[in-house]
Amino acid sequence: MRKQRVPRPVQVWAECREKLRHVRLRGDVEAYADGQLTGAHRTRVAAHVGACWACSGSLELLQLIKASLRRSPQRTPVSLASARVRRFAHQLTAPPGSGRPH
Repeated sequence: MRKQRVPRPVQVWAECREKLRHVRLRGDVEAYADGQLTGAHRTRVAAHVGACWACSGSLELLQLIKASLRRSPQRTPVSLASARVRRFAHQLTAPPGSGRPH
């Protein structure tokens, strides 16, 4: 049986620090995608996105979604209340025996 290597405290601390840095910077990816960051903060996030596979994927997804929204026609989403009213009206006007609830 092989012995497991126990990480040194310095190594554990460095990993924790890097994970905390990642969590903080990951929250800034959306602001970075929107161009809302400036100066050193923008540079830090850009460096992180360049090195972090997960954050670069999130940034790419955000950019694709934003590009898709810009190309789509402007339309207001249907409200839940109006969808329910339409469904209820359809049920009231459906012919008998069409699966209409009683």
